[in-house]
Amino acid sequence: LLRHAPKTFWTVGLVQFFCWAAFLYMWTYTPGAIADTVWGTTDTETEAYQTAGNWVGVLFAVQAVGSVLWAIVIPRFKNHKVIYALSLLLGAVGFISTLFITDKFVLFISFLLVGCAWAAMLALPFTILTNSISGKNMGTYLGLFNGTICVPQICAAALGGVILSLLGGRQVSMLVLAGIFLVVGAICVSFVKETYPEVQDETVRE
Repeated sequence: LLRHAPKTFWTVGLVQFFCWAAFLYMWTYTPGAIADTVWGTTDTETEAYQTAGNWVGVLFAVQAVGSVLWAIVIPRFKNHKVIYALSLLLGAVGFISTLFITDKFVLFISFLLVGCAWAAMLALPFTILTNSISGKNMGTYLGLFNGTICVPQICAAALGGVILSLLGGRQVSMLVLAGIFLVVGAICVSFVKETYPEVQDETVRE
């Protein structure tokens, strides 16, 4: 099945690789990053660091709200690729902006934008993929496609410590890297070609 998988399976999978690696770094490094940029501490034993960690929970809730709101917007775009790339670019702005923001409330804007990328990641890859495959093996392909979610996170986790060291040890650098990954993912969306086998089959029958 993988040998005969439609090209869309692999091109969307490439986008997925950068997206899920980015979010793995968000989940891993946001507490340390926010403690550094907003509370001015990297000492995990301080009360300020613990306060920052609690605030990250609030930021993730804001991201969820942004995701829900953006999920209402996504269906209004008929071109899946356009809204997919736009969503990832908005998320990239959100991630990269954390390097410059020192106010905990202004970070709400950053994570609302990150929520845009999250909404697109949950909906559009599977929509594009299911449009490109026939019903016969759809369930199997969707199961195999889950590999494009776990494999990137495994790779990102394995390399995270090395990358952090190369970037100077500041955890906010990993959020900037996450933003760069989303930019690359948005570029990779251009490689995706949506196909509709049911329509093609009907044309052949005619």
